[in-house]
Amino acid sequence: MAGGANYRVFSPEVWSDFIKVYFKDKLFAARFFANYTSDLLGQGGDTITLPNLTEGPDVTSLTTTTGDLTDFIVVETRTQLTVNTWEAQSKKFSDFEAGRIKGNYNLQMRYLKEDLMPKLAKTFDKALIGQNGQASNVQLHTGTSQVSISNTTITEAIRIAESYSLPLEELAFFVHPSPYWKQLFRRTALIDASQLGKTLIASSIGDVRPLGTLYGIPVFVTNIVGSPTGVGGDGYPQDAKRNLLIHPRAIAYAYGRATPDGPRLQEQAVGNALAMRIVADIMYGTAAPGGANEGIRLISGNQ
Repeated sequence: MAGGANYRVFSPEVWSDFIKVYFKDKLFAARFFANYTSDLLGQGGDTITLPNLTEGPDVTSLTTTTGDLTDFIVVETRTQLTVNTWEAQSKKFSDFEAGRIKGNYNLQMRYLKEDLMPKLAKTFDKALIGQNGQASNVQLHTGTSQVSISNTTITEAIRIAESYSLPLEELAFFVHPSPYWKQLFRRTALIDASQLGKTLIASSIGDVRPLGTLYGIPVFVTNIVGSPTGVGGDGYPQDAKRNLLIHPRAIAYAYGRATPDGPRLQEQAVGNALAMRIVADIMYGTAAPGGANEGIRLISGNQ
């Protein structure tokens, strides 16, 4: 640990709790999906097995004379969630610059709170719902050639969710800003549906608030949502976005044992230089235990 009064402002003991809170405030997707970090910490190791049991069966009538009942065979599939990703960002300060920053609260906020943490939070959210994130495992969709979200698109996504027994009160929309403002709110039917729908905050979301509702389902607006698989083909326009109607159990994640609450902030000396380095890092793993049928893709263009 690099010593000296000029460095105390950056010490983990001073900044750790504050930085972690700010990191969590910047998360969109991670607040919604299933966090298994506590299981990992309690059991040790770096891998969690997530069972996914076959749903069913439907209720059937019994033969009144025999009481015979055909058993439904339960098939368990398993998904491995392994903490195997480690990402970081660092900033290097000379002794001269560190001395200047020490007494300036605004510079401290700019270099640490408003730079390191938001970038780590965005990177982590991308691992969940971004272009190559776990949301790419979602297979249900409202169509492969849709270039504009309409009232029909929204209601079709809800119909699909109900047909797969996804509880609507636990779902949420994740929509790119462009289709949200340019497409959804150019349609009176959607505005009315948003106003008349009951605002629902699923318990798994914590204190993150949606921007609005569609038919009572909360809507989170973020540019992190990725492009659909096969962009430019299968009828997708080049600027298509993969919006989502999804359940929390579709995606799971866990932080690593060294970063159980999100990122950590460390202070390091830089070789023989009269300088120091501030490193913010996070260890995590993600999985899609029920991703294929636990959400619906709504493809839209940017027009």
